[in-house]
Amino acid sequence: MIKASVIIPTYNRKRLLCDTLKNLIGHLPPGVEIIVVDQSEEVYSDLMEIVKSHSNTVHYYKIFIKGLPHARNYGLNKAIGEVVIFCDDDIIPSDNFINNHLRNYKDKDVGGVGGRIIQNCEKHHSSPRLEYIEKTNKPYDNRVVGKVRWWDAHLTDNFDATTKMYIDHVQGCNMSFKKEAITKTEGFDEHFGGSAHLEETDLCMRIRKAGYKIAFDPDAELVHLKDPEGGCRAENYKQWFYWYEHNNTLFFLKNFNSYLFPIFTISSFTRLILSACKRLSPMIVFWGILGYCAGLKTYKSK
Repeated sequence: MIKASVIIPTYNRKRLLCDTLKNLIGHLPPGVEIIVVDQSEEVYSDLMEIVKSHSNTVHYYKIFIKGLPHARNYGLNKAIGEVVIFCDDDIIPSDNFINNHLRNYKDKDVGGVGGRIIQNCEKHHSSPRLEYIEKTNKPYDNRVVGKVRWWDAHLTDNFDATTKMYIDHVQGCNMSFKKEAITKTEGFDEHFGGSAHLEETDLCMRIRKAGYKIAFDPDAELVHLKDPEGGCRAENYKQWFYWYEHNNTLFFLKNFNSYLFPIFTISSFTRLILSACKRLSPMIVFWGILGYCAGLKTYKSK
């Protein structure tokens, strides 16, 4: 079996992290380790009990530098697996989640895999053991999944689809890579700040440029609970639109032809104006422009 490392960055999600670990441990194949990279403000006693009880397979690291790309890179440096699987701390994996990721790497050309994501925003169970959320089985579909539009970097997600295919990008709560592919491409770019929007897409662009394929496997499935507390989500509109435009601008400049930048700029400002009108908040345009300018500055500094 290919040795693998499951890396879970976490921030202030005590109970849900414990539930995620219990679900993963219950279906952990031989030769697979779990790495928890904790940026939380406090250490949770129940979590440490799980780590202590499964010390051979669960490795815990407490770090003090905040940032999702930094936590991913930290876990990557500690990982011993040939394949690294990244998932969020608020997920419920399917029983064969890990093996279904790993089977794709029998193809030597595959450098990354994105799995199926079922989004769930309902209130969470209060019991210590989350029960698997009953989902509707969708018929086989042929939707476009995980594409990046070449002229303005617009993303198509559709990661709840059921058709296996090659894709351009993955989503951070359910993705895996060959460790050698990430190492060759210098890991996650820690300049993607805030909610780290596009950090995984930027990595996928570099991995594909290095000659690898990225596959979408709907059988590598999980439920994403999208807990509103903790994590790296923005606390307000100001933070969200600032970092959204910063990261969008940085991503485009790093990965697309410069002659398309005016088209990207017009598209970005149009979206900002529409968002401001929809939310009746003209300051959204101002915050977005600040982020846009900061993204330019970050790119030039790199």
